[in-house]
Amino acid sequence: MTVDCAMYKTRLFAPLVFILLISLSSTSCHRQNKNVDTISVSIEPLRFITEQIVGNDFQIQVLVPPGSSPETYEPTSAQMLQTARSKVFIDIGLLDFEANLEQAIRKNMPQVALIKSSDRVPLLAGHCGHTHLDDEQAHGIDPHIWLSPTRLKIIAENIYNGLSTIYPDSIQYKTNFDALCRKIDSLDSTLNSLLTSQEKGFLIYHPALTYLSADYGQNQISVEVEGKEPSAAYLSRLIDTAKTLKITKILYQKQFDKSTIEAIAAELHLTPVVIDPLEENVLENIEFLARLIADSCSQ
Repeated sequence: MTVDCAMYKTRLFAPLVFILLISLSSTSCHRQNKNVDTISVSIEPLRFITEQIVGNDFQIQVLVPPGSSPETYEPTSAQMLQTARSKVFIDIGLLDFEANLEQAIRKNMPQVALIKSSDRVPLLAGHCGHTHLDDEQAHGIDPHIWLSPTRLKIIAENIYNGLSTIYPDSIQYKTNFDALCRKIDSLDSTLNSLLTSQEKGFLIYHPALTYLSADYGQNQISVEVEGKEPSAAYLSRLIDTAKTLKITKILYQKQFDKSTIEAIAAELHLTPVVIDPLEENVLENIEFLARLIADSCSQ
C-alpha cells in the first residue's frame, strides 16, 4: 500500500495546530493529571516491551488502535492531547505518522521525552510503501523490525537506555530489562531450532515478515507487488511456485480485506491464515508466526 507523504502532511496540519495550543497550556494539563504518569507508544508491541521494563510504574497509551493499519493511521485530537501529557513518547520511527508526530513533539512539546526505538537496528528495504529515506529508495524501508528477535533485542535496549537516562534511580528497570533479554534469547533459540535447519518458502499477502525471513533463512513470497494487487500472470506463477514448494497456506494480516484474500487463496488453492503483526505480546506472536512458517509447507 503506497503512502503519499504529501497527503499525510496536509491531513496532519489541523492536529499539529491543535498540538501547538496544547503546548501553550501544558502546565494546566499536567495539573489535571495527578495520578499515574503516562508513556505514549505508537504501536502495541512497543507497549509490551515497555511494560516488561517499567512494570506498573506508568499508564501506557497506544496510538494505533487494534485492527487499524499504521500505514493509514492518523492520530486523533484526544490522542494528541494525551501524548502532550505523557512523560515519554516511544515509537519505531519508520512509519509516516511517526515522523510527523516526532516533528510536532520536538517543536511544540519539549516536555515530552522522545525515544526512537529503531536506532542502531539494521534496516532492510521493502515493498511496504512506508517511509522513504530518500528519493532513490523507491521501495522504502520495511518498518516491521519488531518481528525478529535479533532486532527486537536492540529495540528493547533502546527503550531501556532511554528510560534509564530519564529515570536513572530506577534500578528495577535494569533487572526487568535483563529478564526480558533472557526471554528474547530463549525465543531466538526456539526459532533457530524451528526454522534454520531447512529453508522453507512461505506465501504472504503483504510482505510484513521481511526481517524474520532474513534472520532465519526463510523465503518470503509476497502476493502483493509493490503495494498493488497481483496481475493474472503473476498469480499463475504463484500457483506454480506454491506447487513446487508444496506450500499449503497463504498468510495475511487482519488489517487487510478478508474477502480479497479469500478470493486469491481460492484461486491459488491455498488455505488463508490470518496473522496480526501488531499483536501486543510480541514474543508469543513471533513464535506463533515462526511455527506457521515452519508448517506452511506440506513436506
